[in-house]
Amino acid sequence: MTVNVLIQARMGSTRLPGKVMADIFGMPMIELLIRRLQLSRSVNKIILATSISEKNNKLVAFVETLGVMVFRGSEDDVLDRFYLASQKFTADHFIRITADCPFIDPNMVDSVIDLHLNSGADYTSNTLPPSFPDGLDVEIFSSNALKFACDIAKDKFDREHVTPILRRSLKISRSNYK
Repeated sequence: MTVNVLIQARMGSTRLPGKVMADIFGMPMIELLIRRLQLSRSVNKIILATSISEKNNKLVAFVETLGVMVFRGSEDDVLDRFYLASQKFTADHFIRITADCPFIDPNMVDSVIDLHLNSGADYTSNTLPPSFPDGLDVEIFSSNALKFACDIAKDKFDREHVTPILRRSLKISRSNYK
């Protein structure tokens, strides 16, 4: 089973523009996040999923120096961005991590992956119910579930936020969208 991480990041934050490149312990926040994710024993690839906006050029150039692959897609339709990234960097399962979680625990990432793979679930998270402080959120979903979400999500909220549609659709059996 292959598990890739999709880091959701952009430089155009409305509350704190450029926060993903903010300095933490002498390195950009995104680098700290990537270094922590690289400690996971279960992750195959780490991919930055950002938008095509020119504001993200500096971010893209920087993460490429760290050996991280990049996918650029829609600024507003993040679900489509994730789906198209999953088509380019194929895997059986994808983890969604937001770039403003630089202290993510690689052991927690591995634990959520293990739970997900052992359960046969299409979506697994440590946020249902919220169990850990903000910044330690891990969501993993099958590539089939991501396709399903992309196919059925119609409203702006679901297109902007990737996983709420999956959380609302947990009652749907896996066989309905393979």
